[in-house]
Amino acid sequence: MSDPPRGPSPLYRWGGLMARYRVVVLAAWLGLLIASALFYPSVESRLAAPDYTVQSSQSGQAQRLMERHFPDAGAEHGVVVFRSARLTADDPAYRRSVEHVLTSLPADTVRPTGPYGTPGQISADGHAAVATFPMTGSLSKRSDQAADLQRRIREAAVGQPVEAYLTGPSALTDDLSAVELRDQSVAEAIGLPIALLALLLAFGVLVAALVPVMMAVGAVLVCTALLGLLAEPLSLDRFVTVVATVIGIGIGIDYALFVTSRFREELARLGDDRAAVNTSVSIALRTSGRTVLTAGLIVGVALGSMVLIRGHIFMEIAVASGLMVLCCLFTSLTALPALLAVLGPRVNKGRLPRRLRMANDRGRWASWASTVLRHPYRLGVPALCLLVLLATPLASIKLGVDWGLASLTGTPSGKGQRIVASSFGPGAVGPVQVVACGPAAEPGVGRLVADVGNDPRIAQLLPVERSGDCASVQIVTTKRVDSPEASTFVRDLRSGPVRTAFTDSGTEVRVGGLSAQYVDLADETSGKLPLVVLVILVLSFCYLLVVFRSVLVPLKAVLLNLVATAAALGSTTVIFQFGWGEHVLGFTSSGTLQAYLPVALFAVLFGLSMDYEIFLVSRIMEERLRTGSDREAVPAGLARTAVQITTAAAIMVIVFGSLLFARVLELKQFGFGLAFAILLDATVVRLLLVPAVMAVAGGANWWLPPWLGRRLPAVWKE
Repeated sequence: MSDPPRGPSPLYRWGGLMARYRVVVLAAWLGLLIASALFYPSVESRLAAPDYTVQSSQSGQAQRLMERHFPDAGAEHGVVVFRSARLTADDPAYRRSVEHVLTSLPADTVRPTGPYGTPGQISADGHAAVATFPMTGSLSKRSDQAADLQRRIREAAVGQPVEAYLTGPSALTDDLSAVELRDQSVAEAIGLPIALLALLLAFGVLVAALVPVMMAVGAVLVCTALLGLLAEPLSLDRFVTVVATVIGIGIGIDYALFVTSRFREELARLGDDRAAVNTSVSIALRTSGRTVLTAGLIVGVALGSMVLIRGHIFMEIAVASGLMVLCCLFTSLTALPALLAVLGPRVNKGRLPRRLRMANDRGRWASWASTVLRHPYRLGVPALCLLVLLATPLASIKLGVDWGLASLTGTPSGKGQRIVASSFGPGAVGPVQVVACGPAAEPGVGRLVADVGNDPRIAQLLPVERSGDCASVQIVTTKRVDSPEASTFVRDLRSGPVRTAFTDSGTEVRVGGLSAQYVDLADETSGKLPLVVLVILVLSFCYLLVVFRSVLVPLKAVLLNLVATAAALGSTTVIFQFGWGEHVLGFTSSGTLQAYLPVALFAVLFGLSMDYEIFLVSRIMEERLRTGSDREAVPAGLARTAVQITTAAAIMVIVFGSLLFARVLELKQFGFGLAFAILLDATVVRLLLVPAVMAVAGGANWWLPPWLGRRLPAVWKE
């Protein structure tokens, strides 16, 4: 590795500017926070329902054909559900209740069909009935309409002898958003206080512990306001904002922790006068700030790679999480240095009694690193084998979409859905749609109906609809729309009966509906996952090559991060897909992982794990430049960063782990995957495998071909 040029770096000078204009910077931030807080209450109303559509897929094409040729059918059907334990639908009192509820709905937008005079809309025992109506417009518009209709139905049903609920895709996702909002509040209520306690024990002083929490909360508040502005044009939904918020709390605290720790270290070395404070701020940004910036950019690259997958949900996660990371970076590089400059030595106020402080024994960590350096194979090989063993369940991974119905037990739409499932079939809320257009469309649909009529997986075949040279039929299955069995039915339908029934090449036929959307999303994810992983690995390697001016260090980083992330995904597969964690974590396994989870987790985790890699290796690099010895640099670098890494990891595990208290399964899966990956990364990888590999490599760690060194830009400036 060629020595980098020395002199004041841009970040050193930036730190000086933030310290010099600290009052102006903090005043600007105060105004930004006030504006964000005023806008915050309106964000929830701007969020849309989740969109799992892959536009170029069969289900996406089927949806467009239905919208073009069957506009009256709507993008979905709302279902008004009626039930009485005592009365049956032929009772006059039951009928009056049904008519009373239906007449309370706005006649200009709701034109219900049934339950009387329409076959199949009264249950076999007569106690349940449904009326359906088409819902049109965007996801956001349908969500707003569902909320309004649910309120009207609830008010109209008061005092009636018959229960009445609205269910259907929009009604269910509307209630699911409310549950996710409560889950977010619970996660924040659990995660933030425990994170503050961990910081307090690590720093040993109250003020220094409060600083990272304040930075994280500020970044999340500003980013949430920005997401609110983008919610309507980008159709952002509640799930991605919950995930982005939790990521923001974890990253925001971590980034501020690294910078604050270095500031306190430099302040202790230089003194507490104004010049020393400003210099400490500059050094903190030149070192830890550079680490934070590098890590943040890699997180951004990893998240941005998700747009390679054609699915709206991936764009949402990339935009929301990427914007949150940028806000955390912006906060750490502006508000944080300004606040530290204002606090100066007061950052050490509120000191805890010595017995309550976390031990910061650098000698013990240096001794551990020396042990690893003496026995790299004896310690490193078992650790690597453990990660590979944890990753092996990935070979059996199955992707799907869990709708979150189990979390809707007490909601109106959830109650309605259970009545529909028990009385008309679990698939009645989201039928499979087959739409065909062309000269042989109608006879083809007729042959299809005849072919599948005896399939035991079908609960009901709805009447065939015709429009010009197009025909469509809706198929109600006996399984939940989000079940693996429903996905299997869609695949079998596409590969068998549909191909047999439509032999005319001039007829366009597509299979759609919610179950088909979930199948297409899973297929799109599986197909594009290798490409996304490759892009992340290559771009991360190239970026770290420039940062560290070494070939082996970035190669080691991407390979170890790849193995650790695979181990976390494999463990998530065991806990949630295999169901090993059902009783402990309080869920019922759907037999699949969320279709977008592997890509989203890989992108987020790969980026986050780079935080610790860059923080550790940067400090080792500093020590090597100072001492000129690899054998001294590794123990010294590990000793100076171990407490910060373990504290930062503990905070991440706490924040992400708080999602395990969520009622929505996808949040549990996301939280476990993130928390377990960070735990593995900060312990097995960062404190064991990294020093072991560096010990084996020796001086080769910093090897860089001269021809490459002359062409790479030098970014390490002291």
